[in-house]
Amino acid sequence: MKLICVNDNTAKFSSEFYAEHGLSILIENGDSKVLFDTGRSPEVLKHNMEQLNGFKNLKHVVLSHGHEDHTGGLFQVLNNSSPNIYLHKTAILPKYIMRNGNMEFIGISKISYADTKDKEKKLQPKLKLISKTIEIEPNIFIFAEISFFNDFEELDPSFFIEKNDNFLHDNFEDELVLVIKTQEGLVILSGCGHKGIVNTVSSVAKYFNENVYAVIGGTHLITANEDRIDSTITELEKFDPKYLIFGHCTGFDALCKFKNRFKNKFQILESGKELILP
Repeated sequence: MKLICVNDNTAKFSSEFYAEHGLSILIENGDSKVLFDTGRSPEVLKHNMEQLNGFKNLKHVVLSHGHEDHTGGLFQVLNNSSPNIYLHKTAILPKYIMRNGNMEFIGISKISYADTKDKEKKLQPKLKLISKTIEIEPNIFIFAEISFFNDFEELDPSFFIEKNDNFLHDNFEDELVLVIKTQEGLVILSGCGHKGIVNTVSSVAKYFNENVYAVIGGTHLITANEDRIDSTITELEKFDPKYLIFGHCTGFDALCKFKNRFKNKFQILESGKELILP
């Protein structure tokens, strides 16, 4: 089994891959493929997937949550393939961020998912709204049950959802994680880790009762203070992972601290990066 980063904020040096603020990871599993998130824009997703022949045999798409930088390429996928689309039942709620006193829409774009009747018709038969952990391929799971285990990973108060004409703080009920069982332990793919990357890893490890081989994706430490970053590193050390591969919303300060502490166990996620799983 192989993981390939389709899109992240940076790309491999001198590669043909594009980069933008978003996340998308392709899992090649024998004759079938699973795409975790679709990045921010259709153009970047299309270009990078074509470098990988990624649309061929694409069986599943998993959307980690309902933000535009993880769902923006969805209909580019449907223009080129016909996979099952998995997302939490609350991910389709309108989502916002408060910036400079203004409420800015950052949810699943209307242009992306409903600009034509044909696209709506193409999506509906493939849409799988979930709220519990499920196995979509042998040893590949969508994990939907993240709990809170510590007092330093708090939800970002700047994120909101719109429900019944009211703005409510987003508790990220829709956050999903992709988990792969390997011979060496669990591989955990996180979209943003809005509930905390330690809470995420702790929840997965407890549920499956197995050791952690790798944690890959976003950690939402970009706005975290130094104490939270240090606490995150200390707690992740206890899992003794083989690999930590972080990018997207992790932030430069946190990336530097991870590299200093974990040395060769840590890598920066970037468009085009590959990882072969045991």
